Amino acid sequence: METRACGRILVVAVALAAAIALTSGAPSAVAQQGQSPTPIYMSPASPTEGEPFLVEADLVVPGGTAAGTVDLDGQQDIILEITTIITSPEPPGSLQHFEWSVPAVAAGAYTLEISSPFVGLVRQGIAVRPRTAQLGLVGKRFQVAVADQQAGASPAAVLLSDAGGYFTLFDPGNVELTVKLVDGRPVNGQWWVFIASMTNTGFTVSVTDTQGGTCIPFSTCPTRTYTNPPDTNQNFIDVAAF
Repeated sequence: METRACGRILVVAVALAAAIALTSGAPSAVAQQGQSPTPIYMSPASPTEGEPFLVEADLVVPGGTAAGTVDLDGQQDIILEITTIITSPEPPGSLQHFEWSVPAVAAGAYTLEISSPFVGLVRQGIAVRPRTAQLGLVGKRFQVAVADQQAGASPAAVLLSDAGGYFTLFDPGNVELTVKLVDGRPVNGQWWVFIASMTNTGFTVSVTDTQGGTCIPFSTCPTRTYTNPPDTNQNFIDVAAF
């Protein structure tokens, strides 16, 4: 069975490392300036609206610096601040690791920017995906929907890969169900369905095979349903689903 590692996106930005040196009795001056590729990571790799995400970066900066606040500028720019303790003489720059927790934002296009007097312009465009109520897996051939029996539930789907994703039921930051389709045809000629439950609320998962759009109307397409009664917790493994 294939597995999926926790995803991260590696993007390339440019950091400007500056070291300030003081000579005895002379005014300060910039001793070195250079540009080098700086890795910036996001986790999850493709954030979804309503879901906080983590940004990490390794930057060459003087000592006494730390990750600061996260600001939304005009709802389009996400500014990641770096706080600095000013000392004299300024210590030489070194590679340091920074982490920022970005709060949940609405779906749309944003510019991620690291702000510091010791770092050159670091900007990266990112996209925050909208939440949907249904997963389309394997080229959208298989449509997966969840119906929750508990009052106040609002199932929302997040696509993780072409073959899998997860659903939240109440809190957008709380994963309740994961669903994965596996092509088992080389083994037994069937598509396999895996459903992992992390809730005891009642729900029904329906998986519909549209057969690549050849199944019309949709209501006549082959469908499998998997029901978890209230106050129970069940996982489902169906190796003869379709």
